[in-house]
Amino acid sequence: MRPPPTPRQSFTRFLLIFLAILALYAMFVPEAGVAFSQAAGVVLDPLLGFGGRSPVITILLAGLLMTTVSSVLRHFMTPWIRMARMNKIMGAFQKESMEALRKGNTSKVEKLKERRQEMMSEFSDIQMVSFKQMGATLLMFVVFFAWLRGFVDLTLAQQGNLFFSVPWSANASFLGVYGLPSWVLLYSLLALPFGQVLQRVLKYFTFRRRLQERGVLTEFTAPEDAP
Repeated sequence: MRPPPTPRQSFTRFLLIFLAILALYAMFVPEAGVAFSQAAGVVLDPLLGFGGRSPVITILLAGLLMTTVSSVLRHFMTPWIRMARMNKIMGAFQKESMEALRKGNTSKVEKLKERRQEMMSEFSDIQMVSFKQMGATLLMFVVFFAWLRGFVDLTLAQQGNLFFSVPWSANASFLGVYGLPSWVLLYSLLALPFGQVLQRVLKYFTFRRRLQERGVLTEFTAPEDAP
């Protein structure tokens, strides 16, 4: 049996559900999306907008900012050490279960299933990680993309500054659609690789620090009498 949630866990779950519902509301109700966009514009317009003079740089910086914030949030919300331990334990259970099935030892298979369920209850916090991450970042993504859409559809359109150069075209339009709007593709092209690199760097330093704390990894220090 899983232990009952603490008041703090219950409040956190309620808050995440509320944020997810608010994000969906902003996504499917245009008036709400416009309101969120205008509110975000109070900060983002002077910070990243540059008056619409450098739209590619605006989208680049927007992608870097959004990716950095979301990657840091996901990183610190994810119990990487416990997740690695859980994956290792579940892998061992799977391997042993397959071996028992191959030998026709059904009683051992059932015992392993029961033990596996007990172990999964011990890692219940990991099972909620994806839900927590979605609740924490979904509203932020919706508001941010609403602001970017308003920046392209209003600021750039009013200024007539809708074209940019790419290797295959000197007059690509931000309003062009190639499966997705071109400004979304540009955002993804710049932000996604950076997000992957940042996530790996954060994980590297997290695991390195934990190994140092356990004395498994020590920093190299030169001897005092070394030249």
